[in-house]
Amino acid sequence: MANGNRVELSKQQFRNAEWCIGEAGIETFKGAPYRSLAREICQNSLDARLSKQKPVRVIFSLSSINSREIPRFEELKEALSRCLSFWEEQGNEKTIAFFKEATTIAAQSSLDLLRISDFNTTGLTGSDKEYSSPWQDLVKASGVSSKGGSSGGSFGIGKSAPFACSKLRTVFYATKDIDHMEAFQGIARLVSFREKGFFKDRDAVTTGIGYYGESKKNSALRRCQSLEKGFQRNEPGTDVYVLGFMKSSNWKREMVKAILEDFLIAIYQRNLEVVVEDTRIAADTLPQIIEEYKDEAKSAYNYYLVLTSTDAEIITEDFNGLGKIELRVLIQPDLHRRVMMTRINGMKIFDQKNISATIQFAGICLLADEQINSFFREMENPQHDAWEPERHSRPSEAKKNKIALARHIKEIIIERGRNVTVDEVDAEGVGEFLPDTPDLGAQKQKSTEGIQDTTKDVDIQVVSPGAWQKGFEYTASGQGLDTEESSGDADDLDTGGEGGKDFGDEEENDTHGGGGIGSNDGNGAGIHGYGDNPYNEGTESDDGTEVVSKKKQVQMMAVRLIRTNPQNNEYRLTFVPKKTYGKGYLQIKLSGEQKSSDDLVITAARFHVTGETLKAKGNKILVDHIDGGQKCLVDFVISNVEACSMEVSLYGYPI
Repeated sequence: MANGNRVELSKQQFRNAEWCIGEAGIETFKGAPYRSLAREICQNSLDARLSKQKPVRVIFSLSSINSREIPRFEELKEALSRCLSFWEEQGNEKTIAFFKEATTIAAQSSLDLLRISDFNTTGLTGSDKEYSSPWQDLVKASGVSSKGGSSGGSFGIGKSAPFACSKLRTVFYATKDIDHMEAFQGIARLVSFREKGFFKDRDAVTTGIGYYGESKKNSALRRCQSLEKGFQRNEPGTDVYVLGFMKSSNWKREMVKAILEDFLIAIYQRNLEVVVEDTRIAADTLPQIIEEYKDEAKSAYNYYLVLTSTDAEIITEDFNGLGKIELRVLIQPDLHRRVMMTRINGMKIFDQKNISATIQFAGICLLADEQINSFFREMENPQHDAWEPERHSRPSEAKKNKIALARHIKEIIIERGRNVTVDEVDAEGVGEFLPDTPDLGAQKQKSTEGIQDTTKDVDIQVVSPGAWQKGFEYTASGQGLDTEESSGDADDLDTGGEGGKDFGDEEENDTHGGGGIGSNDGNGAGIHGYGDNPYNEGTESDDGTEVVSKKKQVQMMAVRLIRTNPQNNEYRLTFVPKKTYGKGYLQIKLSGEQKSSDDLVITAARFHVTGETLKAKGNKILVDHIDGGQKCLVDFVISNVEACSMEVSLYGYPI
């Protein structure tokens, strides 16, 4: 194997060369080497599909090769040894550790060799050209890709994935293309090292990349050579040989899992077939493979149910004039509440999350034509697993459409699943307190799966008391009661007319005018001006006349929340406080995946039994007294349009 081009480097370039072992392209894929390898290889093969009448076939085959059968292997061993010696002088621990292992492996009589071959592809055309051809882009060029439109790769770093799986950073390529041209070449991506002999005293070092092939211009040999015994290519396609394959005990299962997660649609639609050793992943074997891997490839299992269930709904439509999308949605218990975003060729880009914490669903959104694929492909990151609008030639338009598509998918799913049954949580396991009325018991007995028009339980979370709560202080300008909580932000609770009252005790505040809490915004300054000190337990008010108590979170022995009128977003909260307190308030927030959303807005509230109206502002409901051990029912209405997973907190002030 010829060493790389020998060049004179400046001192700055020389220092930079130290980090070649951590080359960005290879480092990108080291976190998940098997998945990255499967993803990049299958993507390239799908992009080079020859006949649309049959699937692309990709084979991963592990074997061993005698070191004597590796072309010019002694030169590669010598280069590895020089790298180690040179960087031991420099003291770079990462580089030294890598080459110590590499030289040990190279000294063995046989090495692990992974062959990756594709069929029903065009092969790597343009192997006789110097620039801008599939062969040159994959084998020789750096950070370059000639792909466009809806094709997968566009950054040119996917070629680094095989090197990330080689303990020798060495890969051989062989191809037979549709133009009847053949090529074979080896590449070692090592680090720069000083040459022996005359150049040793001149800081002359290699570039760190070595080639096996024709010495003239480091070009390919004009043959399709095989490195695996018993295999010979007889039809168009490409073979990639990973020398010194980074084999682990579970590499095969990791590879199968990656293929299921990233290419489920392509396999299901008969666009792709993959063989990993003795495991064949194809449309006809998919049911058995999915069942075997359902615990390891959980997302793939969810999406397979979407593809195969007769209950899944398929929506096909034009999106914003960009092209056609196909959205499949399945609503049933225990699904993972995500939507797979996938290209037209069936390769997954990413999972869309944060859609709903209460609707149990899974979905698949396919960019179904070339036009919309081309638009969204332009904002993909180098790993092709996210959309980043800043990468687009029209970033503002890209951002707008990305947000619009996510919002559109969410609206469709909420519309289809707003009445679905969700889980309930009983606080401290005292369900015997509930229900209080016959209709509540009937609800539980009649609970069924699927979309219903009847009232359903709503997922609820009880928040444990913490030591971070602080008291209230009224701002006498009429801005409301400021609550200093864990976030440090002030929430408007309720307001009165001129003047105000602190909410730190049960009695009228002697230092301010007004003895109650009004229902309208205040329109004037209070008697003593603006308040600016939060009340703390055991401290005196500003004039030293009154001790103010601190609010406490009240534990609830049981709690249940049901939706009594889905159309009007009416809910009923039933709870049993553990202790007795004076005045207090209920605080209701979104929970789970929706915590980042704005808090709920409560528009009306009342006691269910007496019909007494309760004051509400924002996400809080005020109560005049908290009776420990007594069951309490509160009806309220929220302004949000979907069934929400909620968390409920009760706060009170000691009597």
